[in-house]
Amino acid sequence: MHLDQPNQLHRRFFDIPNLKYAMTYAWFQKDSVIQELLHQLKYEGNEAIGLLLGEIYGKELSQYFSDEWDLITSVPIHYKKQRKRGYNQSDLIAEGMSSALNIPFEPIIKKTVNKKSQTKKHRIERFDNVESTFQLINPNKNIYEKRVLLVDDVLTTGATLQSSSQPLIKGGAEISIATISATRN
Repeated sequence: MHLDQPNQLHRRFFDIPNLKYAMTYAWFQKDSVIQELLHQLKYEGNEAIGLLLGEIYGKELSQYFSDEWDLITSVPIHYKKQRKRGYNQSDLIAEGMSSALNIPFEPIIKKTVNKKSQTKKHRIERFDNVESTFQLINPNKNIYEKRVLLVDDVLTTGATLQSSSQPLIKGGAEISIATISATRN
């Protein structure tokens, strides 16, 4: 696990002024066990993998952090994609982390625009693709000075996490980011 700060991940998020931690469980490697597990979770319908990875990661984090966050939330997918897949893989990871860390999980962000997958896009295209697509589910939710752990499955350029953190920033939350895997950009 990579916790040193500011670290290689932290530096990717130049547009998140109140970012406390940026962490990943494992560096992404092609044809690795993590890649296979995430593929099974995201595309093969194996929901149990998300909960398990979240629990393992949460237990790992609990060795370094206690009482660090008030709330765990996840990067949402558009409701049409979630309806088609049946679940949001990041919700499952966040639920597993919530269980292991004993911190409440609550989906508080929604994706309002259904854009095409980012998997084949280059860095600039990724940022353009997700700009202004996220909102708080409940605009009246008080997250001012809340310490929020934002969870996603994979970090590549950081575009999705950066964009999905914007409603949290506007609400005055202190943000930390945790992913299961991240590329070395």
